[in-house]
Amino acid sequence: MFYVFQLTVPGLLAILIVTTPGATSWDCPLPCRCLDEVVDCAYRYLPHIEENMFNRTGAERIATLNLTNNRLTSLPDHIFDPLWGLKSLNLNHNSLKVLEVNLFSKLKGLEFLDMKGNMLSTLPVGLFALQNELISLDLSENQFSTLDIEVITPLMNLKTLLLSFNPLVCDCKFQPVVTWAIGKLSNMSAECDSPPNFKGLKWDEVRIVDCPSPPSALTTPSFVIYPSTHIPRTYTEASPPTRKPPGTKGNDFDVYPISIALIAVLIILTLVLIGTMVFIYCYKRLKGGNTHVQESCSE
Repeated sequence: MFYVFQLTVPGLLAILIVTTPGATSWDCPLPCRCLDEVVDCAYRYLPHIEENMFNRTGAERIATLNLTNNRLTSLPDHIFDPLWGLKSLNLNHNSLKVLEVNLFSKLKGLEFLDMKGNMLSTLPVGLFALQNELISLDLSENQFSTLDIEVITPLMNLKTLLLSFNPLVCDCKFQPVVTWAIGKLSNMSAECDSPPNFKGLKWDEVRIVDCPSPPSALTTPSFVIYPSTHIPRTYTEASPPTRKPPGTKGNDFDVYPISIALIAVLIILTLVLIGTMVFIYCYKRLKGGNTHVQESCSE
């Protein structure tokens, strides 16, 4: 009997450990179904989720959560915090319009995220700040007209991005996302809805969009480059004289007329000096009685 007791005690302990609440079992939230590491809440027509729905024993061991085909319009900010071991999250075919920026903040090991078939038109910057392990992101069948490049650039290991059946506007605002995706992803799907000349084209065909270069220091306005017209002008001696428009009054001296007057005065003085010297010369010669000089001076 003692031998049998030794054999059965470990078995009994194992049974007790497995069946003890909170030890290894998953406390499955209603009305979901739970099997091993999978929580299936699909097709329950849930209009909302209580904030503590997943705050249960063993939540960190859940790898897959399926919330597809419900009536969810929003999700509580930290609803998924207890599920920090989650690898796959399916939220497709609900009515989600807005996602809180901290919704996935604890899901650092998330690899697959499906949000297909909702009513999302934008995602907050920082939503995927900690999702370095995310491999696949499905955003198809939503209301996205564009996607902020800063939302997806933290996804360092992303390989699949699906954006089909969105009213995408393939313009210069969307171009950075296209360039990023073409250089990084191995599986991508999206078609342009507008402008008309790109409607129906795959997004990897819109690289021909001619987008202007971003503004640079060379394109600063002229009023920054050129000096103000109110700064007084200075002139050097080499500068040509400036003339005032007719009818302009001012206190500045007119240099050009003064120069002409000075030249005229110098010419007159020179002629007077020459005439005086000739007169004196002739006067002295005449007094000396030189006939030839008298004839010259008379002429």
